[in-house]
Amino acid sequence: MTSVTFGRDVRAVLSAVMLAAALTGCAAEAGDFGRPVKGYVNDVLLPDIGDRMARNRGEPVSDFMLTDDEKELRARSYRFIMPIHLDAFRARNETEWVRTRIWPDSRWRPDPTLYYRLMRKDGYQSNYGRWNSIIDEITADIPLVLPYYVVWQEVCRTDQQRQAALSRTVMLTSEEDADARARVWENRRVADWAVTGMRWRVESYAYAIQRTEIEIPTGNYEAEADVALNRLKSEVEWLAAGVADPNCGGGAIVSKSPPPYDGPMVYKR
Repeated sequence: MTSVTFGRDVRAVLSAVMLAAALTGCAAEAGDFGRPVKGYVNDVLLPDIGDRMARNRGEPVSDFMLTDDEKELRARSYRFIMPIHLDAFRARNETEWVRTRIWPDSRWRPDPTLYYRLMRKDGYQSNYGRWNSIIDEITADIPLVLPYYVVWQEVCRTDQQRQAALSRTVMLTSEEDADARARVWENRRVADWAVTGMRWRVESYAYAIQRTEIEIPTGNYEAEADVALNRLKSEVEWLAAGVADPNCGGGAIVSKSPPPYDGPMVYKR
């Protein structure tokens, strides 16, 4: 297939997909722990087109099947990279195009002001309600960080095993070698993006807290929100250090059953 033919085919498919996205929305519905609900468009159609587009850009793309941990890593990353507010339809759809690699990573441009701007349109009848919503969002993110790191450790160690096996594999083909190295690159891309996404979430929460205190100051709620946000920020930076460690977190063994998060005690009206 020539590049011209490929380009025409992709443009035709993209036109159909963009029409469907305009009518139904492109980003998947969020399920438990922020995982996307499975569906044909998000799990099959868009990733298939995205792989072709990524190859056309010269990016690594692996044809290997995903391990269970690799699937879990991608599912748990979904909440971290998506905009906080569910009404951010355009931003969510654009993020989905990047996630599925139809668009290059450079086109992902999160807006830390968007969460606050959309929240102001939610029609809260009480200032306590809006403050509680911010605190609930932050405290919902905190207990997801440690389990994410547990999954990343498993994926990272699997990648180490995969790379070590290359040198001792008999009659290794260039395609197999390329697929293995591409999968390691893809896994790293997912984890790095999740960390970046969490940092943007922290920025979005901080922006919302500061503006909400100016708009509707409410007793100690700003202080309680800051306590939760500082806890989240420290968790995210701890995760960032772990993901950046080439030794997959060194010798630290993290329990797969982390203790529940005891969040700040906020009196809700």
